[in-house]
Amino acid sequence: MPHWPIRPFDRTVRALFSRHVKEAPLSAYAYAAHALWQDHFSFYWADAPEHFLLFAEYDGCVYMPLPPLGPHDPALVAQCFTWMNQKNSHAARIENIPESDAPFYQSCGLRLFPKSPEYLYARDALVTLKGDAYKTPRWACRAFAKRYHPTERAYCVADCAEAMTLFRHWKADRLARYDDPTYQQMLSDAEAVHDRALSQAPELGLMGHVIEVDGKIVGYTLGFPLDTWTFCIALEVTDLRHTGAAAFLFRAFCETLTPYRWINTLDDSGLPNLRWTKARYRPERQVDVYSAAAPVGQHPAMT
Repeated sequence: MPHWPIRPFDRTVRALFSRHVKEAPLSAYAYAAHALWQDHFSFYWADAPEHFLLFAEYDGCVYMPLPPLGPHDPALVAQCFTWMNQKNSHAARIENIPESDAPFYQSCGLRLFPKSPEYLYARDALVTLKGDAYKTPRWACRAFAKRYHPTERAYCVADCAEAMTLFRHWKADRLARYDDPTYQQMLSDAEAVHDRALSQAPELGLMGHVIEVDGKIVGYTLGFPLDTWTFCIALEVTDLRHTGAAAFLFRAFCETLTPYRWINTLDDSGLPNLRWTKARYRPERQVDVYSAAAPVGQHPAMT
């Protein structure tokens, strides 16, 4: 039985989490990526020697949304699986393993499964939108600007109520348009995530941008830094009655992110419409990510 104490995951551990995390272009390697989902998951952490361990619980399943943060340690991996299996009604797993760490987890005797990759773009390309490849989003930005004469600025918490009203209109429209059960469940879960992000942006380390037409917010977006060169855009909502608003907002926010070379826009959740939208912006590459589980009926070897 592991000797590290298990504690609730809250904002008091943000600095500790950040000290342990290594630079990675994956969205899960940021405190906000987990804190945003606290209305749906129970998160716990443990401070093992030289490591930060993060656990999540949902519907009777305990798993690790991140690998142990710290030096590779096969014995610690085995201890984590032992603890999770004692708690679980489902098979334990470790999520969000970057491709560079995959060989280590295979050497621990784990089965690795590919997840939906995350999309990584060159920020300069998203700002300039040069060439035929970007003809559609470039036209959309120009048409929106010409028709609506929008203003833009940084998001602030005082915008929360108006932004959430926009979210609920956007959600209702999406629910009416798409009957895919997975997508509808995602929309249902998203409301609490957006509310938490909008109301607690500074505490969560989120930066955002809004666009306004006639003094009313018609789009907002929020994200967080992943490493020195990479920024993750995590949330984006626009008024669907304003054609071109999404393209304009995306470009406008990227233009403000001058310290960063790369923009991560998360994965496509296996949804064809989302995959098409992300592909339209010509990703520089897709970042591979894996989950790991012990062989059926076995525990990882403690080597």
